[in-house]
Amino acid sequence: MLMRISKVVAAAALAFVLSGCAGTSFSYDDARKVQIGMTEEQVTQIMGPPYSVVSRADGQMWVWSHANGMTGASRVVSFRIVDGKVVEVPTIPTSFK
Repeated sequence: MLMRISKVVAAAALAFVLSGCAGTSFSYDDARKVQIGMTEEQVTQIMGPPYSVVSRADGQMWVWSHANGMTGASRVVSFRIVDGKVVEVPTIPTSFK
């Protein structure tokens, strides 16, 4: 009986921790590796799949966003892609971890 209760408590704790995060996990160190001219495949190899892709008149914005509901920390980065290649990358301050 005690073993079953501890499994239920462990499962509930894991579900609680996982529910505290939303988006796609990424690091700014990885984002700094993305360069103009890279293909979509190269970007996803570095960053993983984007959280969202927004179509615009001047191309697509590939967006990575991550928020931690437990700490309130959040981060976001996006790259503009035209004809399957990166054409714009943001400047990411070294203070961003």
